[in-house]
Amino acid sequence: MDEKLLSVGPIKWIEFPCKNENQWVGEANKLVMDFGGIFHSVYLRWAFAINGLHVAQEHYSSDYWLKNNKPFNVIGIRNSVDGSGPKQTVVYAPEKHDVAELHGSTIPMLSAWAFCNMYSCLEEFIFKLFRIFLNYHPLNLLKGSDFKEGRTLYRNRGKSVEDQNAWQNYWDDRLDSWHRKKLYDGIEKVVNNLTVQSNIKIPKAYESKFNYTDVSKTLGGISLIRNCFIHGVTTVPKELEEFCSDFRSLLFSYKEGEKFVITIHELATFDFFTSTFLQTLNQSFFEMVCPEVTDITDKFS
Repeated sequence: MDEKLLSVGPIKWIEFPCKNENQWVGEANKLVMDFGGIFHSVYLRWAFAINGLHVAQEHYSSDYWLKNNKPFNVIGIRNSVDGSGPKQTVVYAPEKHDVAELHGSTIPMLSAWAFCNMYSCLEEFIFKLFRIFLNYHPLNLLKGSDFKEGRTLYRNRGKSVEDQNAWQNYWDDRLDSWHRKKLYDGIEKVVNNLTVQSNIKIPKAYESKFNYTDVSKTLGGISLIRNCFIHGVTTVPKELEEFCSDFRSLLFSYKEGEKFVITIHELATFDFFTSTFLQTLNQSFFEMVCPEVTDITDKFS
């Protein structure tokens, strides 16, 4: 498929040069712009698949389908009855009047796994962003007596090729160990930690509306929705309704006690969040590098 067909619409990214002391910001900003397209592409692919199931449900409930003689067969692989080995064969042949319902019943499952896929993409982005920052600020992970060796290797890294290799091997192991541990913290805490360490500030234009603590709360709610599906929750818990009662829930609108289900609405809300989140980061990075610019909203609207 031509990737241009899934390209993002008129998002106006801010690109800017960075001085040596801000090189991590330039690298992080490039990641933000790259993932802007990735997030939207992932959403579109799932939206197309879900739409296809709706179209199929409509088709298989039509008189045209119900009155023709065409069967609906699901093909799989089974061992041949003649002992010749595995081969393709019909593994399920539902009644014609059940086919539409079967397609419709698949939609919630597909929507839920789409949500998980988008969440995995978001988690990957957040950790890549944090790793970029830490690669430029390794001493943040080398505090305390346990990492005395690491600090020594860091100080000596420029003395020789061997010293540089020793440092790099140590650092790669340290960063990977940190990553594995932080996976259990959840993306809300990870983003809070990143914004504190890097001193990322919300763009001046939005200071009176929200901050990165609010963004982290939204991430926590998204994690909660994903976890409800992963752990087989069937009714909306109180915690999820409480999240949805706050402005940081965006367009998520779960009510306690109702059936828990993930639909295309939740996917669209997720897509909206990632688009807003990344554009906010883009402007925050720009203002970090160019602090004299306090509000460019009008210029890029």
